[in-house]
Amino acid sequence: LKVIEPEGVNELDVKGEWVEIEMAVDSGATETVVGEDDLPSIETKAGPASRRGTEYEVANGVRIPNLGEKKFVAYTEEGSMRSITAQVCEVNKPLLSVRKVMAGGSRVVFDEDGSYIESKATGERTWLRESGGMFMLKMWVQKGSTF
Repeated sequence: LKVIEPEGVNELDVKGEWVEIEMAVDSGATETVVGEDDLPSIETKAGPASRRGTEYEVANGVRIPNLGEKKFVAYTEEGSMRSITAQVCEVNKPLLSVRKVMAGGSRVVFDEDGSYIESKATGERTWLRESGGMFMLKMWVQKGSTF
């Protein structure tokens, strides 16, 4: 067994502490969301949605309040940097909204031969992996890295 690290990740500044986060890429999610305990080194701050009293309706019809937002810089396995604003609420797992990805200028492709997020501007692809019927995006966040 030989370990082969992705090139982009090897280029990261490894002096700081890094936290891995896996987000389910969700075509049904209207917002990108994380739980309060996801990325604990990133401070939850009041955002426009929490100040307005925004709530979210989950699949079983229960409404959950927006608790604020976390803004962070994440690096993909390919070594690309992404600035992400995630709304904070009580969720079982972090969700990356396909709608928000599209609004940011990328397309999401789900395909048996490989699923990915592709930048319309550059053509760069960020690959997703399938796990239990969900498509997952793995990223790394340096503790305390915000924008």
